[in-house]
Amino acid sequence: MEKNAFTLQRMRENARIQPMKDGSGWKRQALFYFTIFGVAFCISTLYHAMRPIMRLGGMVASGGPYAIEHPAPPWVWVMPLSIIIGMFCFFLNLFSGPDGEGINLMPLAWPGVFLSLGWNFLEFTFNPPGGGLAWGWLICGVVFVLMGGLPLLIAFKAVRNKVKSRLQKGEGLGPYVWQWLLVAGGIISGIFFFKSIAG
Repeated sequence: MEKNAFTLQRMRENARIQPMKDGSGWKRQALFYFTIFGVAFCISTLYHAMRPIMRLGGMVASGGPYAIEHPAPPWVWVMPLSIIIGMFCFFLNLFSGPDGEGINLMPLAWPGVFLSLGWNFLEFTFNPPGGGLAWGWLICGVVFVLMGGLPLLIAFKAVRNKVKSRLQKGEGLGPYVWQWLLVAGGIISGIFFFKSIAG
């Protein structure tokens, strides 16, 4: 590898941040697991907030001197906030997470967000407000599925190889189980959170 190559490891070294390893402090470990939960929570919230907006035509607004056909719901602030917090957790995970030999489901976040939002586009393509076929949403849906599906294939291959390696070494799949439980908890919490603010 080139000495000046741009890599995550070099970013960590320049920032003097050590990747988390087994036996590291509980604060760093808690931070790492929190980012897994946080990203899943934000993706779930964004997915569910997007659906009512699309039922209104995909465009809402508030304020201004012009007549507004579809006023923005009072909870619309959760959409940009979930994106910002999700990105913060994602990048925080890159620096607090394990090294290349560790277990980290965060690479699945990119496919998760694009595939979930792509599903919304495709679903409402064939059932848009007013009926018919929404060609614009169809294009967005296809693009989002490609942006999420292709990285998912790459991430799946890496995860599969790591799982196979751990099983061969007799290390077990405990870290994967805990992280998938956090992902499930984040998704369910996002659903309940959105329902609580949207009514």
